[in-house]
Amino acid sequence: MILRAMQRTFSFLVLVLASCAIVPAADGGVRDTSRETGAAANPIRGEDHYVMRDGLRIYLWEKHKAGLEGTFANNGKVALLVHGGTWSGRPLFDLQIRDYSLMDFLAENGYDVWAIDLHGYGRSDKTDKDWTDSHSAAADIAAAVGYITRLRGVTKINLLGCSAGTQRAGVFTMENPEKVAKLVLYAPWWKGNAELNEFRRKRMENGGKPLPQYRDVTEESIRSEFVRGDLAQHPQVEADVVDELVKEVLQANPQAPNTFVENAHLPILDPARITVPTMIIHGERDYAAKEEDLLPFYSQLRTHDKEYVLLPDGGHGLMLEKDHRRFQHEVLSFFTGHDLGVAACRGFLLDDRQSGINPAAPEKAAFPKLHASLIEMTHYQVLRSE
Repeated sequence: MILRAMQRTFSFLVLVLASCAIVPAADGGVRDTSRETGAAANPIRGEDHYVMRDGLRIYLWEKHKAGLEGTFANNGKVALLVHGGTWSGRPLFDLQIRDYSLMDFLAENGYDVWAIDLHGYGRSDKTDKDWTDSHSAAADIAAAVGYITRLRGVTKINLLGCSAGTQRAGVFTMENPEKVAKLVLYAPWWKGNAELNEFRRKRMENGGKPLPQYRDVTEESIRSEFVRGDLAQHPQVEADVVDELVKEVLQANPQAPNTFVENAHLPILDPARITVPTMIIHGERDYAAKEEDLLPFYSQLRTHDKEYVLLPDGGHGLMLEKDHRRFQHEVLSFFTGHDLGVAACRGFLLDDRQSGINPAAPEKAAFPKLHASLIEMTHYQVLRSE
């Protein structure tokens, strides 16, 4: 299923990995470009950065093709990726197994792409002042965006949030719309659904024990993300990918803040305050992201440049599942603003004015059943529905 409110084009891409030495960074950051991730003929550089935010060191991991440093100020191809509630940025967005790295994919297609470790995660500092709620996390994002825009000579960036990262990226966007070119909400929630809310309730009860600020990240908790709900009967992952993820997450992020406590007070996001071009993307079998929760949210976004993409069979870990390439292409297509082309088009184009959604009472909407079809998209035209 795809709801689109703008016409787009698509181009297929090639993935190559590459190289990297240590140089000083502007604004007090530190960059380590000593790593190599592939063939020297077409290198992708990986660099470590740190930026300060209210006394906390916030870690940033950057990747881009060598030689493109001077192009980003003109083309604006800069993206920041925000992780969810358990895994830090680099293992999630730059997992080095076959073609699963979203960062390598975007970098190979000309982007300067960054992953953040919010405070309390990975290589960033911890604090006892908060539990990395969405508003304190948005302050980390603000520090990162300020550093990146100064370094690259741009005024705004593309922003992607994953899972709980959608709440954090969404809050930042509500507060700083002038700094966000486009927003991708991957596996988000709004008011929540019964399955998600029950899962959060059990976590907060913690077996009757006091809930600590940090919880241990275990192999079981990582693997469970790929088998929750009916995914156990419909597995969408390759075993060695999960094995590699387990290794990298446990090394980078053995503990995570119990940030989910803020979900007792949903909603956090106000769609009426999100005015930038926005894409919502999630898998059909995602326990957290559900159409009944998200379609009303989508209808109330204060932009007509928006997309809702539902990928069949995918779960909450869609980006690291078998259909990850389709996910990558959808993100790239939205960031670049290109048409998908006939061979990649699915579903229909939708705008609030044609959807049957009453913005004043979206929860009462009768949403159409959507069909996949290889058809060319046309601006604000419903192509197939029933």
